[in-house]
Amino acid sequence: MTKPKKRIPKKGDRVAARREHGTFIVSSVDSGLLTVELRMIGDDLRLIAIPWGALTFLDELDASQAAAVS
Repeated sequence: MTKPKKRIPKKGDRVAARREHGTFIVSSVDSGLLTVELRMIGDDLRLIAIPWGALTFLDELDASQAAAVS
């Protein structure tokens, strides 16, 4: 049986993070350490060094959220 393909996060992905409340945008990706930095949508909260495995990828960004990331 094949393993499910794991998604690699990209800057601008909308995600939820395990043990955190709220919706976040990936603001940077460290492919060496397999971690990301997150910014909460609608707040100044930032989370650093979040492992890729702790992310749940949400649906595509709407236009207003995509503009906020740029």
